[in-house]
Amino acid sequence: RFDDYVHGWAKWREAGNVSGHLDFWSNDPFTCYRPISMQVSRYTCSDVFEYPEYLNVTQAVNNMMMTEYLGIVEAYQESICLLRTKLTGTLPAFCDCSNATAWGLFDGIQEDHDSQPHSLSDYSEAVIADIDAITFADRELYRAAVERFQGEVRDVEKQFGTNILCRDLTSDPTLKYVLAPLAD
Repeated sequence: RFDDYVHGWAKWREAGNVSGHLDFWSNDPFTCYRPISMQVSRYTCSDVFEYPEYLNVTQAVNNMMMTEYLGIVEAYQESICLLRTKLTGTLPAFCDCSNATAWGLFDGIQEDHDSQPHSLSDYSEAVIADIDAITFADRELYRAAVERFQGEVRDVEKQFGTNILCRDLTSDPTLKYVLAPLAD
C-alpha cells in the first residue's frame, strides 16, 4: 500500500539511512530507488546511485537555473510551447491559450499509467506528514522551478504578443499544497 511505502521511507530517513551508495537496490527497504527529495538528489549528485547525506537545495536550484530547458508537468502544453519556441524560434498556433480553438489543436500525449484518480483528501494527515518528510527539499526546488518557468513563459509571451500561460501557477489550486512552505 502507498501509505506503508511512504511511511517506511519516512522512517528510514528519520533513522539516517538514506545516504550512501545504492547497491543495485539491495540495501534499501523496498529494493528500489530512494524517493527522498529525488529531484534535489539528481540535481546535485556526482554519481547516479550516490545519495548525499546532506541535500544541498541551494546547489540544486543553481544547477536547475543553468539547465537549458525547464518544463513543468502541471503546465505540460505550455512547457511544450516553451520548448518548441526555444528550439525553433517560432511559436506554434496551439500555444495561444486565449484562443480555445487554437489551444485545442495541441496533440500531446498524456499517459496516466492506469492510475486511479486521487487527491490529497484521500490520505490521512500522517501520510501527508510522511510525504512532507521525504519531499522537503524537492518542494523548495519546485517552487524555484515554477518561478523560473513562469518568467520564461512571460518573456516568450511578450516576444510573440501571445498568451501561453492563462493562469498563475503560484495561485493554481492544484499546486497549492506543493507550492506552500512546509510547516516547521
